Amino acid sequence: WLDPRGGREHFDDYAKRWMRDRHDLRPRTREIYDSQLKCHLVPAFGALALDQITTAKVRSWHSRIAQTTPVTAAKCYRLLHAILATAVEDNDLVSNPCTIKRAGQERSPERPILNPEQVDALARAVPERYVALVYTAAYGGLRLGECSALTRERIDLVHRTIAVTEQAQQVNGQGRVIGPPKSDAGRRTVAIPKLLTTVLDNHLARFVGSAPTDLLFTADKGGPLVGQHFYKHWRRARQAVEVDGLRFHDLRHFAGTMAARTGATTVEVMARIGHSTPRAALIYQHATAERDHAIASGLDDLVAEAKVAP
Repeated sequence: WLDPRGGREHFDDYAKRWMRDRHDLRPRTREIYDSQLKCHLVPAFGALALDQITTAKVRSWHSRIAQTTPVTAAKCYRLLHAILATAVEDNDLVSNPCTIKRAGQERSPERPILNPEQVDALARAVPERYVALVYTAAYGGLRLGECSALTRERIDLVHRTIAVTEQAQQVNGQGRVIGPPKSDAGRRTVAIPKLLTTVLDNHLARFVGSAPTDLLFTADKGGPLVGQHFYKHWRRARQAVEVDGLRFHDLRHFAGTMAARTGATTVEVMARIGHSTPRAALIYQHATAERDHAIASGLDDLVAEAKVAP
């Protein structure tokens, strides 16, 4: 038996209560959810009672958004599913109307695959104080927020490692917030190649204070590094590589792809990049044309060996 009064609560009111009760949400996640509710979910379902939200209405809403912004549609669908799943747990709904297969799966377009020469070109195109930032993202696989929170004490040039223990984020109304990495897997120690060790050694000597807690990467005038201020330099730099729509996050994609090409397993890539699921790490296991031809040549060699074997 369900109390029929539960399903009569409007989605707008229930969603506000759902957000208020989610004390586990990180500031940036809460900001994203607020935006998704304000821009997409409340306009579509806010005036409806919970029991008036049907699968047909959800399907129509999702189809309309997915035509222009499929990634946004998937993210908002997942949030709607989570809110209504709680309503089912609260006995306000008999079942969750979000039953559209694969509606919550993001189908992001394939990101550009850089090569080491393009990474070098990007590093040459940014101001000198950001050269190490480009190489740290490209060969360490760190997110911009993780780079922004790094301090001198997190860099071990002797053992060639970077300890990732926190990240910096810009949250509306709160400014710069330091918190844990995106997931538990994000807290990690990354071994770095010699070329990055050399770059960081020079960077530490020129741009970082002597105190252990001094920030590794800072803005033009020495303050904390903020993404919106750095992106003006990034936009100029990406013109040097002539890759349309290149994002700073694509350097992390480069790091994962290069790790996969060394023969690293999915679990090893997960540990290095800081992913909590194999699905995310498998993104970097895709075959490039060069690697695909190498595999084909290897098959020729195996067949030739088999034919001449006694």
